[in-house]
Amino acid sequence: MELITSKNNSAVVSAAKLSDKKYRERTGTFAFEGIKLFREAKKAGADFKQIFITQEAYEKYRSDFEGIDEKLLVLVSDAVYEKLSFENAPQGVFCVCEYYKPKTAGEASFVVLLDGVADPGNFGAVLRSADAFGVDVIYAGSGSADLYNPKTVRACMGSIFRMDVRRAEDLANEVLRLREEGFRIYATALDARSEDIRNVDFTGKVGFVIGNEGHGVSKAVLEACTGSVIIPMSEGPESLNAAVASGVVMWEAARVRLQ
Repeated sequence: MELITSKNNSAVVSAAKLSDKKYRERTGTFAFEGIKLFREAKKAGADFKQIFITQEAYEKYRSDFEGIDEKLLVLVSDAVYEKLSFENAPQGVFCVCEYYKPKTAGEASFVVLLDGVADPGNFGAVLRSADAFGVDVIYAGSGSADLYNPKTVRACMGSIFRMDVRRAEDLANEVLRLREEGFRIYATALDARSEDIRNVDFTGKVGFVIGNEGHGVSKAVLEACTGSVIIPMSEGPESLNAAVASGVVMWEAARVRLQ
């Protein structure tokens, strides 16, 4: 492999632009870093467009690149890699892939809907929990973070290559559509009328909505839901972080569904 030492190399310049959402959407590609995410992507059969690696990383992880077309491997200097990297501590492996769409195995029966979860870190953490607790589909409503934001991809720790994530610009209508298909959809809401999650039947076709970090579930979505649930807490904290709350509800739902 020829070593690229110029930060103005066309491939390097193009890859560096993938931090921009509009550029990702225009090209249908996204980028991520690190050998762990590379392994997850390779295992899932992701369509790599380019893999930029430093000499040190290539020597260290050479066996991981077996089976990858050598034309996709691009050796770059440390200085060039720094131009590409999103991370404070660059890992030496920077991958460019086509947008990835995992397929849902069979009919979905456990779904999560995100009503404006705007923080990429929270979005990624929700994906990671959903992957762990057997969620079939995630619907990301208007105002939710971009699935391919580098922070989302990093936070989900590879779950992007396993989870079926769908955009739903009109989340209230999506809730109504799911209910017509036999789903019971519950909003997580700090409301006196909300039911304790420990008393909810999470068997069968079920889903729940996680609201925006600052404003919670919107009125239109709340009214479209079957009901609302609340996580019992001590009197100290006012609420839980969106990612934490979703993890608690998913765990409880998974516990009930596995019985």
